[in-house]
Amino acid sequence: MSVRILDSHRTTLEQLSLEQKIGQLFVTGFPGTEPSEEFLRLVKEQKVGNVIFFTYNAKSRQQMAELTNFLFKTIMEETGIMPFITIDEEGGVVSRLPEGTAIMPSPMAQGNLGDEEMIRQGARIAGEQLLSLGVNFNLAPSLDINSNQQNPVIGVRSFGERAEQVCRFASAAIQGYSQAGIMCSGKHFPGHGDTETDSHLSLPVIHGTREELERRELLPFQKMIGEGLPAITIAHIRVPSMEPKEIPATMSRAIISDYLRKELGYDGLIISDCMEMDAIQKCFGIGKGVVEGLRAGIDLIFISHTPAAVKEGIEAVKEALAEGTLSMKRLDDAVSRILEAKKKYAGNIRIDPSQAGTEVQITFAEKFLQKTIVPCDKYRNEKMLLGKSPLFAGAIPSRVTLASSDVSAGWDFAHYMQRKFGGLAITFSMEPSAAEIGRIMEAAKEASSVVIGTLNGHLYQGQKELIQSLHDLAKTNSKKTALIALRNPYDLQYAGEEVFCIPLYEYSVRTMEAVSSYFVQ
Repeated sequence: MSVRILDSHRTTLEQLSLEQKIGQLFVTGFPGTEPSEEFLRLVKEQKVGNVIFFTYNAKSRQQMAELTNFLFKTIMEETGIMPFITIDEEGGVVSRLPEGTAIMPSPMAQGNLGDEEMIRQGARIAGEQLLSLGVNFNLAPSLDINSNQQNPVIGVRSFGERAEQVCRFASAAIQGYSQAGIMCSGKHFPGHGDTETDSHLSLPVIHGTREELERRELLPFQKMIGEGLPAITIAHIRVPSMEPKEIPATMSRAIISDYLRKELGYDGLIISDCMEMDAIQKCFGIGKGVVEGLRAGIDLIFISHTPAAVKEGIEAVKEALAEGTLSMKRLDDAVSRILEAKKKYAGNIRIDPSQAGTEVQITFAEKFLQKTIVPCDKYRNEKMLLGKSPLFAGAIPSRVTLASSDVSAGWDFAHYMQRKFGGLAITFSMEPSAAEIGRIMEAAKEASSVVIGTLNGHLYQGQKELIQSLHDLAKTNSKKTALIALRNPYDLQYAGEEVFCIPLYEYSVRTMEAVSSYFVQ
């Protein structure tokens, strides 16, 4: 299958009906490998002109290519305008590509390696694969600085903990996407790194003066604007020093129009994070969030899942226009930017699934991943001897934030390692009880070595206590011990230098395969 999608139309703003204009403002999705009837009605009746993909939409390369080809034809027939088909392909823990494709490591793993050329090549390959599968807009990279280790939603999705790191490596990624010819968006403006709250669940607050934010959170956005970043995603976070009202950046004219547009001079596409996230839906309501977002300066609105919520947003826009609380000029400005971005990027695809997951692409991704998985400095060039009866204890796989990809069933760290090396496998919950920890430590007495895999353990008291017990075991019994940080690397700070430590940045079968090479019997 090889289908060339050509942007042959020359639709102008003046040619669009009000219904078509409003439909261009929205991006939504559907739950499955085929469009739902509700989704198709939104396209036909409401002229909704853009799509977002999740893992459940892409089960194979061929299926995904056939689906995007159908969506292009259907949406163009119904709206007259080529759609944006969007996806979150950050790499690692946030990946929506189907099986058999080349998936890059998590951004923090990439940043820790520090190879800008590999980051650039990785982004180019990701972009080329997406385009060959019919996706023309990647909702990446993250420009967030993960300056707060307690952050539950960003973590390894960030290139690092310092502005300089994020600027360097995000710049390389954006260059790679540009080389591929795919639209990309820097997120989550004005910076989601220094928060202990997930905006999927509530409304986070970012503290700090304007000057402090400009030296840290805002710096990557300022730098990338100067490098031609084509789109910016606005976060559902409160920033009191930039907006005194108790509203998120998504609804703030002071943050979007006054600061981002005027002070920073940004003229690219401004898009929202999903309006169904609780920070908007529960705190303000979708209708109000959509209208206030548009009034504030957002161009493209994401309502990713629910057809009724999309209809609510569309009706709210119509009412606001009729009442004069949303101006036609603001609507036309938003639609003009969408059309301009589509002329530049939407037609850059050639749907050909054979060009996603090629041998060259897969080899590169495997090499990239392997380079990011190395023991901490003291043990950098070593392997750990397990002995005849190792104990493997690991956290049960869990989707630690709704932003992460779905968790695959049927495997876990402890049993994966047991199948490879023998010994005993024990799993524990995200917040292990004293009884769970006691069982692991009791089993450790008879084991030749102990290897524990924690999952964001720094955020859970029980996991921190388990790590402390492992540290005590290594220090007092001189037993061979290892700690594997299955996602965020911050767990390792509690282990002590006696423990063999490896950060993975991603809890997956492929990282299990990579880390197992550091153990021998």
